[in-house]
Amino acid sequence: MRVLYNRIMSKTLIFGGAFDPPHIEHVAMCKSAMQELDIERLVVVPTFYPPHKSAGFLTFEQRCDLINVAFEGLNFAIDDIEKVRGKDNYSAVNLPLLKEKYGDIVYLIGGDSLEYFDTWYHPEKILQTCPIAVCQREGFDDAKTIIDTLEKKYGGDFILLDYVGKNVSSSHIKAQLLLGEKPDCIDDKVYAEIERLGLFGEYSDMVARLKSYQTDELFAHSKAVVLTAVDLNSRHNLKQDFTKVFLACLLHDNAKQRPSLDGLNVPIDAVGTPVLHQFLGAEKARRDFGIEDNDILDAIRYHTTAKADMTMLQKLVYTADSVSYDRYYSPIPSIRKIAFDNFDEGFKAVLRYTFDKVSAKGNGMHPLTDEAKHCYLDK
Repeated sequence: MRVLYNRIMSKTLIFGGAFDPPHIEHVAMCKSAMQELDIERLVVVPTFYPPHKSAGFLTFEQRCDLINVAFEGLNFAIDDIEKVRGKDNYSAVNLPLLKEKYGDIVYLIGGDSLEYFDTWYHPEKILQTCPIAVCQREGFDDAKTIIDTLEKKYGGDFILLDYVGKNVSSSHIKAQLLLGEKPDCIDDKVYAEIERLGLFGEYSDMVARLKSYQTDELFAHSKAVVLTAVDLNSRHNLKQDFTKVFLACLLHDNAKQRPSLDGLNVPIDAVGTPVLHQFLGAEKARRDFGIEDNDILDAIRYHTTAKADMTMLQKLVYTADSVSYDRYYSPIPSIRKIAFDNFDEGFKAVLRYTFDKVSAKGNGMHPLTDEAKHCYLDK
């Protein structure tokens, strides 16, 4: 691993990403890399359709507009290679083309991306093309170890930058914007442009309707579950569709303070019990919010009891509900830490805690929770 790289002024820094939306850490990373490596030129490469991510809410053109605002003041250009090519937009494919165009290049990535670099499409071809500058990131402390392992496996050069970036998640920011909040990590000028263009308003009516159904405390919990889930999804690269995660978490408690059955189809044995709202919530999400996606509806339907053979989306909503950022009472903070360190262990810890808590109260255990325990804890 080279901590420093030969400083050659003619090099170009390549920085790719969805930029959906661009935030202050994107800019800070580039400024720091350019300063440390004495690179004068930056090329920002927005993804057209990321192979490893769900499609974003913003169009390519909208993201480019925001990039121009966010990176104003830097010597940069936007390259639309991904839009031009349209498919197979992998770094291993595009970086050689960018090298032909710009000459000597350095590829900038974050410490979070480094964790999954070994799973990228042909990582050896990336390292054969150019050195990779790695910006360390809060909460990702194994950069040196990972780099040593990757260099032994693939060869090539990594440059570990001194700058340690804040742990900022684009998914978290996107969720905040969709919830009608202004994220701290969005530059004021970028936020003003977002408002001017009317972006991230897809679910404003839904959010307002949900708020009218819930107390301030419960609505705050619903938002906290959304943000916890999108962070868990990003932290562990669970690859769950952002929209499904957002909607399932937002609406998971939509019926908690609306217990009237209204002739909707719910299990008879759930009526009058603390788990009624999960079944009723799925039905009211369909009726009142127009949700037709069965993945979303089932994640709502089992978010309290859990069940055997859960999908990853169901596990994510179930776990995020229990360890959400608004829950401070013991032992939730410690279970939340487990979930962020190891998602599978966190899910099991939540299930174990829930089972023990219900058992201690002497209440009857719901059959679905019993089945979940046998499926996940009794092996």
